[in-house]
Amino acid sequence: MSLTQRLMPLVAKLITSERLQQWRRAFREWQRKLKRRPHQAVFYFRIDDPYSVLMAQVLPRFARHFGITITPRVMLYLDQQMYPAADMLEELAPRDAIQLARVHDLDFPDAWQLPPREVSLAATRCLLKHEGDERFWSLAAALADALWRNDHDKLEELLTEHGQMPADRAQLALEARRDQFLKDGHYLTGTLQYEGEWYWSIERLDHLAHRLNDLGLGSADWPLPYGRAKRARLKEVPEGLKGKPLVLFFSFRSPYSYLALARTYAMADHYGLNLKIRPVLPMVMRGLSVPKAKRFYILKDAAREARLHKVPFGKVCDPVGAGVERCMAIWPFAEKEGRLREWLRAAATGIWSQGINAATDNGLKFLVENAGRDWNRARRWLDDDSWRDRAEDNRNAMMAAGSWGVPSFLTENTMVWGQDRFAVIEACLLASQADDKD
Repeated sequence: MSLTQRLMPLVAKLITSERLQQWRRAFREWQRKLKRRPHQAVFYFRIDDPYSVLMAQVLPRFARHFGITITPRVMLYLDQQMYPAADMLEELAPRDAIQLARVHDLDFPDAWQLPPREVSLAATRCLLKHEGDERFWSLAAALADALWRNDHDKLEELLTEHGQMPADRAQLALEARRDQFLKDGHYLTGTLQYEGEWYWSIERLDHLAHRLNDLGLGSADWPLPYGRAKRARLKEVPEGLKGKPLVLFFSFRSPYSYLALARTYAMADHYGLNLKIRPVLPMVMRGLSVPKAKRFYILKDAAREARLHKVPFGKVCDPVGAGVERCMAIWPFAEKEGRLREWLRAAATGIWSQGINAATDNGLKFLVENAGRDWNRARRWLDDDSWRDRAEDNRNAMMAAGSWGVPSFLTENTMVWGQDRFAVIEACLLASQADDKD
């Protein structure tokens, strides 16, 4: 094992440390007070991004509730290397936004149409002109609604009334902002930055809300339960839900897959669902890029989510390459013995919280035995490559259903992407059960 591999779990543990996070927050608060800065967050808004549209509906209330200032920063152009399947995201994000809007009581049109780039640019130039105005939020809401409903008459009316920043100035500003955004350490619009930390989408507002509470701002009765939708989790499970199919597309290299695992099993057990786990190879082993800035944010964000859900996390040994392949090779063995649940839990826990190197025999043996399996029997499967065809079938099924990343969940007729979408999954299951009655 190389020195880098030996140090990796220790470095990851430091990066994801809650104590280090608290120290950084205390230092930033000390700096803020020293410079007499107000409590201020920056919101990176892109009008053709559904997650930005939802965030823009919530943030004025959020700012009033906590007594902070939120400054919008309009974007449009993004670094495409950060989006390995941009065409699929263009289709998935609006569908996801519809579901999120329903569970959060927000607005996103069911009959949406993907806005053409030139129309998005015109609306963006209008917002750039009014970025510093108090009416920015209402204007953004009106423009976004017209844009996503493909209401050209309303859009023309708004543009005529409010005007636009000159095209050459807008182009330079948007390109400069794209480049600076990456230097600042992020890549997703619909994101807030507050005192050194990033909060993407309404599903991360709870983290910022708790942070602001710790500073004595606001109260604990934020009306969107800190942005995290409450799950139904009905005590009396409808008979129509029992046996309903649920597929989880899972990767051993995905921290979010690990974070979703226990809750997925708990939900499936509670509702009596027919759960099927379908492992896939990670994106970088499928030829899709994951740039360094993106990996760094994901690691720190996953640590926050792990603390929220009380999942052990942080001492990480990246299994990419041989580690993933060996874990995948054990998958059919564990499945055959009826111990797939135990194997996935043991392997993911070892990789993401215990610093176990699955690429070594000692590491893999530790994981196998933690899953309650015999190592000598399990190791025979390491020379069997039949899992590769199954993994490719799983990837094809995931892509055909409309997703390219994990964890992704497939109900009878809906693809849901993300470990923070359990409220949406439950809503889809309950809706399908109601449809069966009809």
